[in-house]
Amino acid sequence: MTKSTPPVLSIIIPCFNAGEFILPCLQSLFAQLESDIEVIIIDDGSTDNSVSVIENFLQAQQHQAVRFLQQKNCGIADTRNTGLQQAQGKFVTFIDADDIISRHYIAVIRPLLLADNDDLIDFNYQRFEHQPPDETEKVDVKPITYDFQTLGVDCLEPLFQKSMWHLWNRVYRRALLSGESFASGRRYEDVIFTPFLYFRTDKITHLDNTLYFYRDNKSGITRNVRKSDIDDLTFAMQKMLAWAKDKDNSRQRLASYMLMDCFKEIKSMSKIIYGYYYYERSAITLFRAAAIICKGNCRTKKYLQLRFPQVDTLFSYLKSRFRKCKSETHQRA
Repeated sequence: MTKSTPPVLSIIIPCFNAGEFILPCLQSLFAQLESDIEVIIIDDGSTDNSVSVIENFLQAQQHQAVRFLQQKNCGIADTRNTGLQQAQGKFVTFIDADDIISRHYIAVIRPLLLADNDDLIDFNYQRFEHQPPDETEKVDVKPITYDFQTLGVDCLEPLFQKSMWHLWNRVYRRALLSGESFASGRRYEDVIFTPFLYFRTDKITHLDNTLYFYRDNKSGITRNVRKSDIDDLTFAMQKMLAWAKDKDNSRQRLASYMLMDCFKEIKSMSKIIYGYYYYERSAITLFRAAAIICKGNCRTKKYLQLRFPQVDTLFSYLKSRFRKCKSETHQRA
């Protein structure tokens, strides 16, 4: 890469209080960097030792295309937006500061980026808690093109059925993200962002290779539910409903999978927060609207829960009261 030639890939690493994990993350990346790849690390007002760990690590590195930015705490969505604003690469991806990439990550992905045929590439990932799994010395690259030519948007159905919208197991052509940004203040920014990109292009490839290792971090957002997280997911549902309302049956079916998955997550969160399935009135109205899209595209039981959420609330509340009374009776006995 020269001054006149943009990087082929910009890798954005948001960091907030990841001092315990950021070093192995950076080590896994810098061990395989090429000169045509830029790295943008953004510290989002960390209060631990993240900054010193990053600075000490970068001082020992020879890679030129690295930028380390520091900002007041803004949240993960705004931090990602900072990275997108700074990115110069033809393609963009994200790595979370507590995760690790495969030793084959760059060797597998870079040739596809240089071939310049795809707008979006997704790949497999694997969870780990303490140590990432061992990897083989060699990897058999397994690209699978999404078959839009034969199946149309129906080729996206397996993806939308899984509804796994992580940002970090995908690489995006930066032009594909034109006009897009992460919703400020939202923690579930990936659900609000990623699904819609699959409707913006038909040049998509899946790599059937595990290239990313996701740390099951006990301090991560999936382990620390807030009431605002429900608001994030209802916001995602609203965005998908607005998009789907005038679309054809195939696209509405894809939208229904995402809507049902959000509803499932909201149910789970509400039970953690309230002890039963409790929904705000605005959410109930939203669920009923979503049920229109989902009817015929999901199991009858799930549709009825979405269409009549108050019934779900009533029965779960009675169950929670029964369990509480039973527990109190057992303690008195």
